[in-house]
Amino acid sequence: MNLKPLSRAVLTAALATGLSATSAWAVTPIHDKPPVKPPPAAEAKPSVKGESGKPTGTSAAGTQTPAGQGAQAQGQDAQVQPQGARPEIEVAFVLDTTGSMGGLLEGAKQKIFSIASRIAKGKPTPHLKVALVAYRDVGDAYVTKRFELSDDMDSMFAELRKLDANGGGDFPEHVGRGLGEAVSLLKWSQDREVMKVVFLVGDAPPAEREAAWDFKLWSKRAKERHIVVNTVRCGADSSTEESWRYVAKLTDGTFDSIDASGGMVAVATPYDAELSRVNAELASKTLYGGRKEVREMNLARSEATKGMAAEAVADRISYMKKSRGAGMSAPSAAAVSSAPVAVGGAVDLLEKPAALDTLKDDELPQELKGLKKEEQAAKVKQLAAERKVLEEKVAKLASERDQWLSKNATTKEDAFDANVMKSVKAQAAKFGVAY
Repeated sequence: MNLKPLSRAVLTAALATGLSATSAWAVTPIHDKPPVKPPPAAEAKPSVKGESGKPTGTSAAGTQTPAGQGAQAQGQDAQVQPQGARPEIEVAFVLDTTGSMGGLLEGAKQKIFSIASRIAKGKPTPHLKVALVAYRDVGDAYVTKRFELSDDMDSMFAELRKLDANGGGDFPEHVGRGLGEAVSLLKWSQDREVMKVVFLVGDAPPAEREAAWDFKLWSKRAKERHIVVNTVRCGADSSTEESWRYVAKLTDGTFDSIDASGGMVAVATPYDAELSRVNAELASKTLYGGRKEVREMNLARSEATKGMAAEAVADRISYMKKSRGAGMSAPSAAAVSSAPVAVGGAVDLLEKPAALDTLKDDELPQELKGLKKEEQAAKVKQLAAERKVLEEKVAKLASERDQWLSKNATTKEDAFDANVMKSVKAQAAKFGVAY
């Protein structure tokens, strides 16, 4: 019998239409083979399969990529400046995505850039990597889906917005598998100076499944590997609270309880309409070179930013400017591009116009095919100038929106995003990051 609040299921399907982004998903089907037992050693090196069932490889940056595909770019932070001087924060969200979690899941899609932007406001500016493990239970469409730790927040957003809340129904869920995969299969840094945090979010207690994925076992492994587990219980189930408090106390994490829907509220501002319009125009200013499939993939990533809510647009711009401009002078940081970084081996010609000389005819974007070399160069220069103007305008609007909010809106302290930041602030202080 489904004991979860049915009223929350109505929000399950929104924004589920995703895009083909370079990612490191591992889907665990439950119909065709028994669960794969995780390696007990601290250095787990699994052979992970993607949704297609093809083995995945590992890029030089440590991110798994589908077989036959170029290494996924890890964002532009490393291209702007060396990361050595910046503190590092690794955060994994382990989310229950069964039917009753629709409200929180849809809110998380809107707030992921808000959370990243607020974390990036630490002093000194931290280098942030985020991972996601979505879990359900045996008998559902999947048991887990996993997205590797990465600083490519655009790909993270693309994968998050593909998720919908569905399945469940028998209350206990496979929490042990979700937590276990986060602890054992994500590529956490081995450096003790790196802050490593899991946010376990759900409304149902751990189901008793195979011993290899026992919830308490992986709680203890998290402690051994110096991973703090912060827990966020949605709703008011007492058995969930008991388990959530157990792992939080064991790993020196926090326990918080929030409304079943996540409590996240979008605030309308006078800048939203213009911000959305300029952002959509900006997303159309792209010229990607490379193989056809990677050009199309990157175009899809840019297209996805057109449909973002104004709040998410502003938060994304704030995060990109803060993160990519870390360590730069104020004018240089303001000039940093907020365009999605090219992934999968593609090249953004508006960022790197010199690459035009190295591309073959079949690697050119459609807009440049059939043009003479000097005409191609002129087109690239024109679009780069237009994008720069739009980036300056959208950054100004985002800043004005932030200023308006600071004067006219208050933070909802019992919301999911507020609870995440409360925990991050307290724990980041131990790693030299102040908020």
